[in-house]
Amino acid sequence: MAPPGGLQDLMHRVRRAHPAGVLARRDLARMERATPAGLRRYQERRLRLLVRLAAARSPFYRRWFAQSGVAPSSIRTLDDMQVLPIVTRDDLLAAPRDLATYPVRVMWESHSSGTSGKAITVYRTPGSSVYEQAALQRQWSWFGLGRDARRFVMRGSDFAADAGSPVLHLPGDHQLLVSSYRLSPDTVPGIVDAIREFGPDAAEGYPSSIALLASYLRDMGEKLPLKAIITSSEVMTPRQVEVMQSVFDAPIVDHYGQTERVVLAGNCEEGGFHEFSDYGIVERHPIVERPGRYELVATSLHNLGFPLLRYRTGDEVGEAAPGPCPCGRAFPLLGTVDGRVEDSFHTADGRELPLPSIVVDDLTNVAEVQVAQLAPGRFELRAVPADGFDAERLRAYFARTVERHFGPGQEVTMRTFDGRIPRPSSGKLRPSVVEGRAAPDGPAGGTAP
Repeated sequence: MAPPGGLQDLMHRVRRAHPAGVLARRDLARMERATPAGLRRYQERRLRLLVRLAAARSPFYRRWFAQSGVAPSSIRTLDDMQVLPIVTRDDLLAAPRDLATYPVRVMWESHSSGTSGKAITVYRTPGSSVYEQAALQRQWSWFGLGRDARRFVMRGSDFAADAGSPVLHLPGDHQLLVSSYRLSPDTVPGIVDAIREFGPDAAEGYPSSIALLASYLRDMGEKLPLKAIITSSEVMTPRQVEVMQSVFDAPIVDHYGQTERVVLAGNCEEGGFHEFSDYGIVERHPIVERPGRYELVATSLHNLGFPLLRYRTGDEVGEAAPGPCPCGRAFPLLGTVDGRVEDSFHTADGRELPLPSIVVDDLTNVAEVQVAQLAPGRFELRAVPADGFDAERLRAYFARTVERHFGPGQEVTMRTFDGRIPRPSSGKLRPSVVEGRAAPDGPAGGTAP
């Protein structure tokens, strides 16, 4: 078995040493100074490469081009893209490997339930991961952070279950991992001592995790000044912003992306939230029933091994702020993204849990998935089976994952549903919900496996 954090540290070392890093940083610096016309030319050049690669090597796109009669060589500009099909999460559920142009064994596999509750599998090349990290580092540089900025990181890492300690140093990428699920009045003083000894420039992670640590620090009368607070994956509440900034005395550097890696966006030092046009091509499709709201459909530009052309993200944005942004960059402004807003879960011993849906993000062989808290320490997995579904295996995996992330002593159950998991009045399935002290058998319509 690999040592705790070993795989993560290896991935960080690969990204830092990969020869594509130098080229990525050069291109990113050039595109940051580009005009809107220059950004468009760059997008169209990458688009032509991706379309031809997909048409030649991807079974999914090869079938589509053969059946549609559209010649790959006819897709040359952004305007020409409109004839291409829109790829959906259902396509990724059905046969994700059919979209690949490289052997999947040479790529990194990722899973996510996203904001839709549909558990998908995607792949990315090490080179595309290098490019993404370089793009994020470019954004960090706007706030005075260098490539080697030291960060304590609070995400859904499960290293603490194996290592015992709530912190783990990854020297390969100047990171100190801090377990989001081991925060308590007893552990926080030791965690804070480890963070201070590490000497971070920034905090990085889920807002719910960083804000929870900040709340403990404020209760202790402590402050920890940093250069930046790097956030992603969740919509921040005003309370979270206030407590993080009051304790860390730093600006928030927020970015938006997805497991599918088709859009990357983030805020600049002037407060504008920009779409990074050199990362992907973004289309805003108006939502008829909600004027002023748009669904994001996007095309990845750098994941050559798993090209997603016109991928329907399921995420919505509002109207963008009027431009241009005072920062002077040509990257378009993106409206506010309706991302994941997590309910606050609590363990059997009363601890608050950040980003509780982390326990379902890596599930496979399910068409839909949701984790519900029925009461503190009582959690129910809800699933719609897909090909390869194994109820006992999934039940055991869920129990292990809950214990790994939330700690021992939790009660877990599982229910399966035919077709779809019941929705709230909004019609949107959330990956995590709190239902108070609901009856143990949950909502009507399910069947116990």
